[in-house]
Amino acid sequence: MIEVKDISFSYEGGRVIDGVSFRVDEGEFVGLIGPNGSGKTTLLKLLSKILRADAGTIRIDEREIARVSNREMARLLAVVPQESNVLFPFTVREIVLMGRYPHLGMFSFERRKDMATAEEMMRITDVLQFADRLISEVSGGEKQRVIIARALAQQPRALLLDEPTAFLDLRHQVAVYELLKALNEKHGMT
Repeated sequence: MIEVKDISFSYEGGRVIDGVSFRVDEGEFVGLIGPNGSGKTTLLKLLSKILRADAGTIRIDEREIARVSNREMARLLAVVPQESNVLFPFTVREIVLMGRYPHLGMFSFERRKDMATAEEMMRITDVLQFADRLISEVSGGEKQRVIIARALAQQPRALLLDEPTAFLDLRHQVAVYELLKALNEKHGMT
């Protein structure tokens, strides 16, 4: 599904990723571990087209990501960033519904199916009880679960998560990892 071949990337301060290659097949469950500042977040940004590699290739389903539209990328991959700043007064439900964007036509509104998908993802991530609250009114851990629900609402083939349990209490850390394991084992989510 995802193939990375000899990619490199530099910021002004120097090279962060140098000649990295790997392959992730459909249905695999992969964790990337390394010290702070080692390029893990940069790698996720490269995989999701937020950044562009200086050298090398990244392919999804044997297609270079540069040739995959942003809408199609959103159907293939969902990203849960380390931090997610929401600056507007959206409700939790509205945030999760934003995950349905890649499945909507231009100038179209959410359908009953989109509402049901968003509600199911809020239930799975244990944030349904906050659905009508403003995102600014939930705790950091609750907000992280909302962002995970939004990613799941995209119904992607693969999830890219950058420290998804960083702000969660122990109970919700375990719940998130159990959810990810179940998505992988029962639904083949990469």
